[in-house]
Amino acid sequence: MNKYLQCYALFFGLLVLVVLLQIIFYDVPLFSVLNIKNILLQTVSISMMALGLSYIIMSGEADLSFAGMFSLLTVVFAIVANAANYFFIALIAVTAIAIGVNLIIALLVTKLKFSSFIVSIAVMFMANGIEKHLHQQTTLINNDAIKSFSTIEFGLPLVVWLMALVYLVSYFVINKTKFGFDLRVVGENKHAAVEEGINGNKMKISAYIIAGLLIALAASVESTRVGAIYEQGQYYMLPVFAACYIGYSMFTPGRVNVAGTLVGALFLGIIDNFMKMINVASHNVYILMGAILIVSVGLASFKNRSKIVQIKLFSVEVDNRK
Repeated sequence: MNKYLQCYALFFGLLVLVVLLQIIFYDVPLFSVLNIKNILLQTVSISMMALGLSYIIMSGEADLSFAGMFSLLTVVFAIVANAANYFFIALIAVTAIAIGVNLIIALLVTKLKFSSFIVSIAVMFMANGIEKHLHQQTTLINNDAIKSFSTIEFGLPLVVWLMALVYLVSYFVINKTKFGFDLRVVGENKHAAVEEGINGNKMKISAYIIAGLLIALAASVESTRVGAIYEQGQYYMLPVFAACYIGYSMFTPGRVNVAGTLVGALFLGIIDNFMKMINVASHNVYILMGAILIVSVGLASFKNRSKIVQIKLFSVEVDNRK
């Protein structure tokens, strides 16, 4: 029972909170079909980036570059889309850039032993600088056909089905394949990875490449959804981190997991949408998200600490038996 509470208490707590908000503000159609579609559509980009960050965190590394890269990639997508008038050419361009940059970061981290945190901050600033150099004002996508990509629906928007597919594939890969097992081992216990003969550098590089692909998808979706691009990444950095760490505290507490990341992203999407519907000022929404992030990190740290204590106690017992 205690294990069940640890795994699912936060999930049900978030669910109860959302239901209570709807009951208190009963005149706000939070769960109307149209609004649910809007929430899902608005959450796609955050969910994709959060999943990409989750892969990197699973490998035992950190990343902040996504905030700057997301801004840069949305601008590149708009520029290429306007020049080529073709969605997939723009998608290929931003995918190549995202994977290339993330590969460079991965090589600096694995081969030269640079700090992933410092390298990613540097890349974030450089990406922001390049983005500002490329344009001095809001970049518009002129092709209506390209902008309509996010409005294509099959019951739900096509990009929502794409997000669901990406998460299902990732869940299978992380939980049911040797790659997923090796990735978690590398991130959680590098000594065990060495003993098992797992190539830690290869796994980390793979995680960065996957994250690059996901941020390229996120930037492409966001570009077609919004149509007007300007420094988008800075607005999504906090929600992406919050989604990861909310997920870090549920289902498999103390471990980044695919299902938790998705729930975290959807919860933040609901909260953001709800706050806008009741006309809460945007700066107060950021304050709330910051508080949610602190609570999530605190819960994850507390649960990790309890695991560490258990490991230490186990070690003491083994030593005493010897």
